Amino acid sequence: MENNKLLPGEKYFQEVRTATFRKEEFSYIHTGVIDEDGEMWTTTEMDEANIFQVYNQYRLKHGIPFPDEISGIREHYGLSAAKMAQILGFGINQYRMYEDGEVPSVSNARTIIAAREKAVFISFVEAAKSEMSEREYQRIKKKVEAADGDYKSIGQPSEYTGFRSMSIDKIANIVQAIIANIGPTFVTKMNKLLFYADFIHYKQHGYGITGIAYKALPYGPVPEQWGKLYSSLPGIDMAEFVYSSGQSGIRMEVVENAENILSDTEINTVKMVCRLFAEMNAGEISQTSHLEKGWIENKDSRSAISYQNAFALNFGR
Repeated sequence: MENNKLLPGEKYFQEVRTATFRKEEFSYIHTGVIDEDGEMWTTTEMDEANIFQVYNQYRLKHGIPFPDEISGIREHYGLSAAKMAQILGFGINQYRMYEDGEVPSVSNARTIIAAREKAVFISFVEAAKSEMSEREYQRIKKKVEAADGDYKSIGQPSEYTGFRSMSIDKIANIVQAIIANIGPTFVTKMNKLLFYADFIHYKQHGYGITGIAYKALPYGPVPEQWGKLYSSLPGIDMAEFVYSSGQSGIRMEVVENAENILSDTEINTVKMVCRLFAEMNAGEISQTSHLEKGWIENKDSRSAISYQNAFALNFGR
């Protein structure tokens, strides 16, 4: 939450509400504060989490790309947001606004989706040639032609990924930040720390950080295919560590720092998670995760945990 602290008599509340967006109704979990006189209010952060739940449903229903994919397409071709807007025929600041969370119209969304394909995007560049100088056109064409094939995201955003495409770089950033704060960390504990980072961020902002899907396994929430995932992280080393008692575990350490791409809210969430769980060992944080609704309701089937369960977390607000 923002730096607002509850005053005596105030308390958080959550309730299912309905909101209308572009003439369509969507249910969402509304979070706010109520005082002793029954007055209700929200913070900017709460408003963001409330409205993004609605936006996420609208995007899924109409096949509209999510912000990280919209920025990913641009970065794939190495262009600025203003240049993408010009090439695709949008308003000058429109592409940047879509990256920042504004929901595109269905027609603009389909144009963005078409731009995933390199050949199609080159045709867009050709169509916009008359709006550029020859020198600028040749520079942009060269950049686009140098792109590595079509744009492809990792995974499809859904309620099981926090409405994010998976970002290996962001996962590496979080793992590095955790190790920088609390030291080399065993895999069992890291699984739970990532879960709490993603779900607390979803609870506070309406979307996760990493795009990881978590399954409810016997020792708590675990990233799907965690072994393959961790072994792919740049700058992270995993090695077996043996205690003097003879017990052992896989410990993660940073061997090379990567450039940070986390936003301020994501960094703050990771710092919060480190403060909350730094003193817990792997067994203690596993037991703590067993008290979470998302794990309890999915443990018997060992199924994926919906990020909507974030609103029932015992931490984060």
